[in-house]
Amino acid sequence: MASTFPSLKDARNDLVAALRQIAAYIQSLNLTEAQVLTLGFDVVVWSKTPITLIAPVITGLDNSKTTQLGVYLQAVNGAKAYHVQYCTGTGAWVEAGIWPKTTDIVITGLTPGTVYGVRVRGVGGSDQYGPWSATVSLMCT
Repeated sequence: MASTFPSLKDARNDLVAALRQIAAYIQSLNLTEAQVLTLGFDVVVWSKTPITLIAPVITGLDNSKTTQLGVYLQAVNGAKAYHVQYCTGTGAWVEAGIWPKTTDIVITGLTPGTVYGVRVRGVGGSDQYGPWSATVSLMCT
């Protein structure tokens, strides 16, 4: 009795063909790198030149919502995401997560009346992480 299931090799070839179709479609959309990353895809740069990330610039913090700080920063060429940390005074840095784009970064669960320092670094490039930004501080409301 013949099997109705495709062979493993046929299934692999079908999967590769489908993934190539999806990749071609995504490329045809002319999306920005950040948009591609937010869709769950990775961006591959075919270059033999090392990519060195620079430190991001935090352009502002927003304390308009209680117990949280919004973080605004300039994008860094070559960064695939942004690693965010915060601290109080000279305390240890606390992880706030890795964000796929420069917008919608919000640190939650903070204590009103406390001054927090925030720093950010790019993720990607040849060294996996870029340097940390300057620390910017603001009191949480």
